[in-house]
Amino acid sequence: MWAVQYHRCGGPEVLRVEDEPAPRLREGQVLVRTLASAVSRIDVMYRRGRLPHGLFPKQTGFDAVGQVVDSRTEAIVPGTWVAVVLGLEPLRSRGTTVELLAVEPSRCGLFPHGYTPRVEDCALVLGGLTALRALRDGVRIRPGERMLVVGAGGPVGLAAIQMARACGAGVDAVAGRAALHSCLTLGAAEAWDHRGTEMSELRASQRYDALVVAAGKPSEWLPAVRRGGRAAITDGGAWPGSIPTALRTGVRSVPVAAGHGSEELTWLARRIARGDLVPVVGRRYGPDGVARAHAELGAGGTCGARIIDHRQTRIL
Repeated sequence: MWAVQYHRCGGPEVLRVEDEPAPRLREGQVLVRTLASAVSRIDVMYRRGRLPHGLFPKQTGFDAVGQVVDSRTEAIVPGTWVAVVLGLEPLRSRGTTVELLAVEPSRCGLFPHGYTPRVEDCALVLGGLTALRALRDGVRIRPGERMLVVGAGGPVGLAAIQMARACGAGVDAVAGRAALHSCLTLGAAEAWDHRGTEMSELRASQRYDALVVAAGKPSEWLPAVRRGGRAAITDGGAWPGSIPTALRTGVRSVPVAAGHGSEELTWLARRIARGDLVPVVGRRYGPDGVARAHAELGAGGTCGARIIDHRQTRIL
């Protein structure tokens, strides 16, 4: 099978599409033929060596959409379409940007019978799971409240806008200029360019009940939340530096990670299938373009997820 992997940590140039033996399926696992995966900040951190992992070669990719082709468990039968999130695995070298993936059912969400996922649905897997936990566990958003999403043009932010609107909250967004139209289309009442002159006033406004920071410096945005409000920070590394500001402003601030969970992923997959959540793809690549996707991640100028279409792979 083909797999995108690297033999040492470094820049995007270390990523290669290589031929590897198909994974051996263990009891309790399913074998997934992947349709698509996404490139995330976690992939970049692994590749740079900022997160621990197993022996080289290390495969890249943290989430995927695909179809089960073999099973060693009664939990999921062959033919089932699944959304997969691996979670942090410091002792393993597997990734999702591969042709075949052996994975546990606890890391799979089930799409409804009769629904065939699209490549773009992968834009809502890791980003959607992170947004769900930010709204449910982080800020505990309630109907009628007002929430600000910072970094709203990425997969987490765009999913958070849709989920907050679905539960009856009002949402405003801060994003790059290229993402403002999508933020408004998906439900934001107002959307501002993060480089705009009004940012200083917005940051100090104390007008929001809740805040989700999917990109940027949390400490700069906590004063936008009223005293007693809540904030969810999706970059765990940025959270500690924001603690003094949270204490000063009286905002309950917590870090949020996607983790993995079959029930949450199944909830997400059902809403993707129903059309309740709309995927937004910024750019699409084949596996040969994963290095370019890594290099372009965070460069701005796009809106939505960077998706790897596994159907575009050349036969090795």
